[in-house]
Amino acid sequence: MKMTLLGAGVRAPFVLRGLAAGAADLDLDEVVLFDTDPERLELMTALGGHFAASWGAPFTVRNEPDAESALAGARFVFSAIRPGQEAARAVDEEVPLKHGVLGQETTGPGGFAMALRTIPAMVAYGQLIERVAPNALLVNFTNPVGIVMQALHDHTSVRAIGICDGPISMQRSVAEFLGLPREQVHADYAGLNHCGWIHRVLVDGEDRLPEVLDRFEELQAADDQWALFDPELVRSIGMLPMEYLYFYYYRDTAVEHIRGSGSSRGRQLQALNDALWPVLRARIDAGDLPGAQTAWERAMGERDATYFARERGEVVAEELELGDVFEGEGYEGVATAVMAAATRRRKTPLIVDVANRGAIGALDDDDVVEVTCLVDEHGAHPIAQGRLPDAATDLLTQVKLYERRTVEAAVTGSYDAALEALLVHPLVASYPTAKRILDDYVADLPGLLPALH
Repeated sequence: MKMTLLGAGVRAPFVLRGLAAGAADLDLDEVVLFDTDPERLELMTALGGHFAASWGAPFTVRNEPDAESALAGARFVFSAIRPGQEAARAVDEEVPLKHGVLGQETTGPGGFAMALRTIPAMVAYGQLIERVAPNALLVNFTNPVGIVMQALHDHTSVRAIGICDGPISMQRSVAEFLGLPREQVHADYAGLNHCGWIHRVLVDGEDRLPEVLDRFEELQAADDQWALFDPELVRSIGMLPMEYLYFYYYRDTAVEHIRGSGSSRGRQLQALNDALWPVLRARIDAGDLPGAQTAWERAMGERDATYFARERGEVVAEELELGDVFEGEGYEGVATAVMAAATRRRKTPLIVDVANRGAIGALDDDDVVEVTCLVDEHGAHPIAQGRLPDAATDLLTQVKLYERRTVEAAVTGSYDAALEALLVHPLVASYPTAKRILDDYVADLPGLLPALH
């Protein structure tokens, strides 16, 4: 069985690690890498093949420079493309910061700009998959996941499930706090990608969320992913917020921290990757694959150690303590679980991005949401989440309107839809600011955005 990886960026080995770990459930015999950058494709194929062999993976790793050949006959497709790479991401983040608005990869104007240039490419890939791999399941990790999934749902018929490692990390953290295996803790999660909450924690039919909220300070001490939020805020919400809600609940603080850091996350990762690729080239050309592996692991360790640091206002130490980059289970674990559920025809509870179909009553059935689902060979089946607090519902409906207008702008090239998308986003909500940000994007990202008219 064949799986195709769309986008052979620096994180491709993580996907291969997940596939190797779940190999017994997947029946894969080949993984085909595709990327629009020939050198990146060559280097990641060599490094990925080295990793796969060291893990004893039962599949081969090869590449195809032609998208149609890479996708033809695939049973699964994993997507993680980034048009414009980190240089464009840096522009995405820095433009709104000039105007006092959050600059972040997926949330607010940064996610808007990324979506504008990514949606046309993803819709084209979706239509290609329909033609050359009609039975394939697309597992989408291309950011911004929720908006890309909305575009795929609205403008293709490809079977697709969007994934994010944030909710599964939350669920795992709560399970560890309660002293239970994750499989024994059912988390009801509702929202949009990077904008959602755990609102029930079921153990043997009992909701343990009230206990977790009462002991939230203890949860924070056990896992610093919760340190972003004041306990009083969390208890007033009555739900556990995912980390990206920090940008909504602490908007001004986040902007102040990022601007005060003197740079952006995109610019930081651009420098990290620009330094890594030549080292990989030299090591692989010299036949030193273990040396290439060491360089890659060091770069990924630095990337992980500095995650969310500038947003929190943290000063990163010059000498970082780097652990095992493959420790724990991230998005690759979610992707593997989705594929294993389909291959083994078993219902698996997972938090993923799919069409709503009544799961969140305040949203339309064809709005893509991020909710707890049962995933099997037929796809992801959303579980009804019941009524959410009014404040949560109000935020979700506003952000979903923004996502809808962004998809419209990306597909039709409408300047008015693009402007309205920024205007209705709760982190912008100003016509003059929205127009300045949009016009700066048009000027600063030549050739990367659809021609807006």
